[in-house]
Amino acid sequence: MMPLLSVRALAAAVLLWSLAASAEPWNGTEPGVTTLQQVLLSFGAPTRQVHKDGEVVLTYQRKAAPGGTRSTSFHFDARQGVLRRIEVIPTRPPTPAGLTALYGPACDAAKPPDAGLDCREEEAAPARQRWWHYRERGLSVRLDARQRVKSMRYIEPLAPVRGSPARGPLPQAGSEGTTVPAAATPDDAPRAAPASGERPPDAGSAAGLATAAVDPGEAGAPAGFEDLLDAPAPTAAPAGAGPSGTLVEGWQGPGGEAADPWHENPQERQPDVLAVGGIYFQRAEVTGLRSRGKTSYAPVLPALADIYLDATPSKHVRGFMMGRLAYDPLSTEANGPAAALGQMWLKFDVAQRLFVTAGRQEIRWGSSQIWNPTDFLQAPNPDPLNIFDLRTGVDMVRVTVPWESMAANLSLLGTANVEDAGEDLRRVRYGGGVRAEMAVGTGEIAATAMFDQSRRPRYGLDATMALGLLDFNAELAWVGDGNTRLWARQGDGFVERTLESRKLLVSAGVSATFNFAELYRAVVRVEGFHNPLGYDDRAFLPWLSEQGDFRPLFHGRYYALGQVNIGRRGMSQLSLIFTTIANVQDASYLSRLAFNSSPFDIRDIFVQTFVEVPYGERGSEFRFESLPADPTVPGSGLGVFRAGVSLYVRI
Repeated sequence: MMPLLSVRALAAAVLLWSLAASAEPWNGTEPGVTTLQQVLLSFGAPTRQVHKDGEVVLTYQRKAAPGGTRSTSFHFDARQGVLRRIEVIPTRPPTPAGLTALYGPACDAAKPPDAGLDCREEEAAPARQRWWHYRERGLSVRLDARQRVKSMRYIEPLAPVRGSPARGPLPQAGSEGTTVPAAATPDDAPRAAPASGERPPDAGSAAGLATAAVDPGEAGAPAGFEDLLDAPAPTAAPAGAGPSGTLVEGWQGPGGEAADPWHENPQERQPDVLAVGGIYFQRAEVTGLRSRGKTSYAPVLPALADIYLDATPSKHVRGFMMGRLAYDPLSTEANGPAAALGQMWLKFDVAQRLFVTAGRQEIRWGSSQIWNPTDFLQAPNPDPLNIFDLRTGVDMVRVTVPWESMAANLSLLGTANVEDAGEDLRRVRYGGGVRAEMAVGTGEIAATAMFDQSRRPRYGLDATMALGLLDFNAELAWVGDGNTRLWARQGDGFVERTLESRKLLVSAGVSATFNFAELYRAVVRVEGFHNPLGYDDRAFLPWLSEQGDFRPLFHGRYYALGQVNIGRRGMSQLSLIFTTIANVQDASYLSRLAFNSSPFDIRDIFVQTFVEVPYGERGSEFRFESLPADPTVPGSGLGVFRAGVSLYVRI
């Protein structure tokens, strides 16, 4: 019988060898395996795109950047559409000591080769910087003169030489000595290792979907750094497979520069014509209500399923459809399952110069977390603290013109509002607009102008900027009317009113990130909103509620938010979030404590539990009880608390 020590040594050697021989994955993507389509399905539309020298580069920056990163660039082979390199600038990078502990020391200081340890090869770079190359993992790390990690690069690993550390040509650092910018040519960056020759899995297959899977609330940290990087805060919605309203839309990538854009070689057509997937979202909530000295409980059990079909018959044409089925067995209002069309659009390019998307599209504008006055195409989210945004898409035609040299693009929009038209086509409201977006330094600027029938023109400006540990954002909306009817007091009653002059709506916020104990991260955010269209009199609440013109979180004139998010890195993605929202003038408050995790260590399954409590003066916005006109009919009750658990599953 083999001695126990020998068995352990053999097992450890096999494990270390297998790790060294495989690529270092990053959020479900892997150089040499993942396709361009899979990246778009997982991360959504990029901030910018570049096609040059046989490469297609998709860059995600600022708001579009995966969680935990300031910028991420995916480099693809233009003809094969296969990922070759990933460039990542982390928000809070690991320490050199942590890298050494996880991946091994310098090769010249390592133990003898037969010990089976990984090691790194070091290379000098300009400006007293250094590259650490873990060649057998396909990972390179750039450190500055103060030995701080600045960026990480993922390429295809080189096969290890049995019994000795890998040797051979190293990737060369960029001539400028810094991370290659998104619009740079491949010559400015270290070359990726040769392709492995293995065919990437189909996007519609189980292997392909597993490769492309990205957590709905976290898409930023390398999979090998779970215990070194900090945990980003979960977002309200998963990265959609459709347009997301960021700078440059997702696209299937052109062929070589000399290729005819409308005559493809049949051998170069993508084999993954159709991808099928979706999500399942289940909630179980209970609300405590106080009425006439008694406390009652109102449970709900809403379930929602979104199923999508993503067809790509050509790299110039893409069709997407997402249907939604919702059902609550405890609801007394619904007669059964309700079906809705979430998205349905067709996308194509014109000579790779214009990108056209027509149909119902998912659009989300605005950089603030709660209040987005520049989101002119959507009604405000009634539950912005929910982990899933339940709003569907917008019916529109969008023509996007990228301006690569300026890292910008211009979009022309045509919209049709059919929600309130019914069967009367004369009630359909048409509109149009223009939106320009540009990446500037460490931030982005977006300017919007919208023109709709029966409404005054609306203009918006949205800006974000990073400065050290702080991330700033601001939104300005200049409007001449509201999304709902506006009312004024007249004697003992109310009359509808119009604005005599334009009003400026402003929301702004700042976030600060702090790391501690290597495994934890705290994100502190403060946000405010000035709404001159709001009301400063509580007497309007019953009337607005009765007329259907009450909008939560947009009723008052001054709002504030404070939030602390503490997360731990790891597959379980644990995070504790405490949020307080205040209607400042109304002295009304809402506090919420949420706990998020992936309890099965599977990123496609996400669970949130929460409890929220309104407080302040009775009759204020968050402690308002709607009373019927008939005093003999009991009211709905005053909300005391709301608690629940949500399950999100990526199908």
